[in-house]
Amino acid sequence: MYRLMRQVGWLALLAACSGKLTNHNLAKVHHGMSAAEVRALLGAPTRVETSETLGIRGSSYLYVTGRHQVRITLVNDAVIGKSGNFE
Repeated sequence: MYRLMRQVGWLALLAACSGKLTNHNLAKVHHGMSAAEVRALLGAPTRVETSETLGIRGSSYLYVTGRHQVRITLVNDAVIGKSGNFE
């Protein structure tokens, strides 16, 4: 019973988060946007990859929905690129 309730909870969480993961919202992500602004627009990423070299911090936010994924690339907390779509 606990396992079923936990699975239903995960499905509810995914359904709530998926409302933000649209191509319409992705189009609003632009060069120079902060990481906080990206999270406010798309929600928490599925995975975050970070690295730092010579004081330059790079991050990739990966959003995965089914077979589709979007990668938002940030340098020093500012968007420098995006790829993929949610369709």
